[in-house]
Amino acid sequence: MQIPRSARNGVIYALLILAFGVAVPAAKGLGFFDPTLLAAYACLGTIFAGPAAAHKFGERPTSFGQAMRWIVRAVLFGELIAIAMLACGVATVYYTSRGAFFPPDLVTLGYSLWLGLAACLALASLAAWITIEFSARAARLALRLIFVGLLVLYYLRGAWLTDVAEPGILICLMAAVAFATLLRHALRKP
Repeated sequence: MQIPRSARNGVIYALLILAFGVAVPAAKGLGFFDPTLLAAYACLGTIFAGPAAAHKFGERPTSFGQAMRWIVRAVLFGELIAIAMLACGVATVYYTSRGAFFPPDLVTLGYSLWLGLAACLALASLAAWITIEFSARAARLALRLIFVGLLVLYYLRGAWLTDVAEPGILICLMAAVAFATLLRHALRKP
């Protein structure tokens, strides 16, 4: 008997949320509220939104409106997982700190969440355009290269993440518009 793909994916996402929403915050304790770590968590949706868009765009949308709906669904999917990890992480630290709890910096976290949302939109739009223009495999390869680059950047300059959140939001939104424009042109081709 073969397990359906959706059930298998659900188990994988649940395990990821348990690992990064419970195990890591429990190990970090109050250190989980480091603004740089929370900012990275707020941007984790990109890991899920881009590939979800590449997968969905394996079939060609019938219109640009349908393409944008697919992109928005991929972004919401990625952000839902990122927010679930963050919420579980905060709840885990609250539960395990036994009264020594203090909330994270909500302003910085808010900007980080907006950055994560904008980055999800940019990467999902990029994945959609590359899939339509080339292939889903090319999109996944491009996303992997981007993720490795972002991981190296975070490792080398992670402390800057909270400082660049505001301009990063604008840059990601401009990139999303550019990729959506390229997608619109690609969809006009026969």
